[in-house]
Amino acid sequence: MSLRKDFIERAVEQFVAAIASILRARKEKRYGDARALIRGTSLDVLGMEYSTLILADAESTSRLLGTFARVRMLAKLVREDGELMREQGDPLTADSRFLLSLELYLEAMSLGLNPDTEDATAIAELRGSIDTASLSERHQRMLAQA
Repeated sequence: MSLRKDFIERAVEQFVAAIASILRARKEKRYGDARALIRGTSLDVLGMEYSTLILADAESTSRLLGTFARVRMLAKLVREDGELMREQGDPLTADSRFLLSLELYLEAMSLGLNPDTEDATAIAELRGSIDTASLSERHQRMLAQA
């Protein structure tokens, strides 16, 4: 059991470091580096290609990832990707990423995520930045209950 716990702790540490690197690259306007970090983090921490994970709907992707922790990680990566797209002048792609990120957060909550302050802030910001009418009926109900 401690081997599994060590593995999970290492994955979380690796993810936190990757998010810090992504934020730093975004701040320095090294967008290509930030995108590469998102793709690499997805593969290294979640074990799947980022482009594959964002092709499916949030519900299917969350079933594939299996745990709220992994779904939450992807929600954060997708949100960062949305920020990159917005900063690069692609508001349509940014909005689609923000929508997916919010849906992933809702899926993580359905899997047992108890949002901390950072998650709650992200969810509120995402909610304010998209047209929630674009959410599926299921996700609209989940958002109303959140």
